[in-house]
Order: sequence, then C-alpha cells, then structure tokens
Amino acid sequence: MKSLFAFILLFAIGIGFISSSGCKDSSSPNGSYSSSPLPQQNPPNTILIKSFAFTPALDTISVGTTITWTNQDGAAHTSTSNSGAWDTGSIAPGASKTTVFNTAGTFLYHCTFHTSMTGTIVVK
Repeated sequence: MKSLFAFILLFAIGIGFISSSGCKDSSSPNGSYSSSPLPQQNPPNTILIKSFAFTPALDTISVGTTITWTNQDGAAHTSTSNSGAWDTGSIAPGASKTTVFNTAGTFLYHCTFHTSMTGTIVVK
C-alpha cells in the first residue's frame, strides 16, 4: 500500500513539474514563447490615414516617387499640400489615392476636412 501511495505521489509531482515548465519555442533565442505582436509597418511609399492622423507624419522620398495615401478611418479625408502642389480630393474610408513627387523640396500638407491632421513630405 505504501509503495502504491509513493508511486501516485511521485507521479503527481512529475505531472506538476512537466506542466509548469511552460511552452517552449526553439526559434526564440531563450527558448521561450512570446505573444507580443510584431510592430505593424506601412507598405513602402504608403501613408496611412488612421485615428485622424497621417502615419508616418514625416516621410522622406526620392524625386519621382509615388506616395499612396490609404484611408483606414471611418471618415473621409484629404491630403492637400499647403502650397497647392497637390490635392488628392476626398479619400473615402477604405480608399486610396496617389501622388507622384517630381520636384525636390519640403512639402507640408493637411486634411482639408480636419485641419489638425498634418504631415510633411521631404523630396530629395
């Protein structure tokens, strides 16, 4: 009877030890699993309109580059140059518009519907 009790006790301790060791991932440097999401990145030459902001708010590109503004908000927005160099017009929720930058310079822009939304494109 004692040996059966000892066996059950050792078995229970062994199960507890195995289950407390956690999940291992051999691709991770320390062998542990991390559920942290990877940072989300914009596709190249894309400025996202999300949460009433342009992301990135500052973008540096080369002459001849096409920028795509993609509206991920529930409201329409614009990308309008402060100097009049371009105006995408209204960009509906879920839609995109593009602009080609053929001239070097620093261009400030805003949303005509929400003037607190601003950004800068530096063209080199």
